[in-house]
Amino acid sequence: MNLIQENTKEVDFFTSLRDIEKWMEINMEDYDWHFADVDGGWAPLENPRWVTGKELSSKIIEYDYQFVWAVISAYPSGTEVILSEIPYADGNPEFWIGSPKKQLDDSLFEIVCWDSSATLFIGLPDQLGQNILKNAPGIKNLDEENKKSR
Repeated sequence: MNLIQENTKEVDFFTSLRDIEKWMEINMEDYDWHFADVDGGWAPLENPRWVTGKELSSKIIEYDYQFVWAVISAYPSGTEVILSEIPYADGNPEFWIGSPKKQLDDSLFEIVCWDSSATLFIGLPDQLGQNILKNAPGIKNLDEENKKSR
């Protein structure tokens, strides 16, 4: 499932990981995270970088950072992955055509921070997608929005 959150004043800022955790009804600690194409967020966040769920959870409890651009890919906790490509958000036209695919095929799903004006959820498992549709303000089906031609 691909979703987009944009054009809503009901969020303090786009891509609040605290809010996303609540809307998805997950615990960030249950996953490991790969960050790429990062602009904004906490420093020093090397680019790209692996972050354990425990580290991410403690960071967003400390302060809910806003990312201007980023691709945040979720993996099962403890996964050892060898990346062949580095995903990117800034300048990536693939998000706006048809049904976008995850850039890292072996990830569980991707959260894309788009120019601090939208959050995209790519490849969400059905239950997580249903949770976001139920809980998050301003959420729409990205595939349907792409059909309307952006």
